[in-house]
Amino acid sequence: MYTIPDDSLVIRYREKVLSLHPVVQCITNIVTVNDCANALLAIGASPTMAHHPGEMEDFAAITDALVLNMGATESFEAMKIAGAAASRLRHPVVVDPVGCAGSPFRRSMCLSVTEAFPPALIRGNAAEIRALLLDRNTGRGVDSSAPGSSSGVPEACASLARKTGAIVIATGATDYISDGTDILAVPGGSPLMSRITGAGCMLSSMLGAYMAAETSAESAWACCRNMALAAERAAEKTASLGGGTGTFHISLMDALTV
Repeated sequence: MYTIPDDSLVIRYREKVLSLHPVVQCITNIVTVNDCANALLAIGASPTMAHHPGEMEDFAAITDALVLNMGATESFEAMKIAGAAASRLRHPVVVDPVGCAGSPFRRSMCLSVTEAFPPALIRGNAAEIRALLLDRNTGRGVDSSAPGSSSGVPEACASLARKTGAIVIATGATDYISDGTDILAVPGGSPLMSRITGAGCMLSSMLGAYMAAETSAESAWACCRNMALAAERAAEKTASLGGGTGTFHISLMDALTV
């Protein structure tokens, strides 16, 4: 069973983020780094996209949260240093296990990170969450889902949350969030989100800001719901303009802007 909170949480936690204006360090992949930075700016946070191992300690001292995207395989050494520093400073760490459903290498990276410094939150698609839970391949590519993967997703989130101690999110047509006890569902969004590069990475970066404001399942829900509502508005604008994925991409950033 799961619950769907009231949309008033979206406004409440958006204001928390705006009040804190958190600085979020993102070690993310080169495909989406610009989108992630702009998404954070749009919601009232500040990004830093530093990747070099030699500067991780310095940046940890001036940031409020850390986002680690497993697509940045070349920056694994930086991730380990940054994660250790964030853990020492009690900054929330968000892990995005992108591609781990089909890559044992990325999955081993992700699992070693979560064991070395337990993250505050893990966000992936259903296949990625299952891959971490079972430690085996569950799909192909970064957006893959195993056949029938819509069933059992809430339970997989709850199981991985209990296993890791993190809040766990599986995003899809409906997002599911669990802290190991309760399960929340996030309705809404648009199918166009899967037609552009970076929607999931943007959300993970935004979650870093929300976790800095408050590390809770409700805060995570508010962030995911904010993205879903923005996607709906962006899809409506795209349709009204007769546009395609390029229009949607720009409109999504516009819809996120506070």
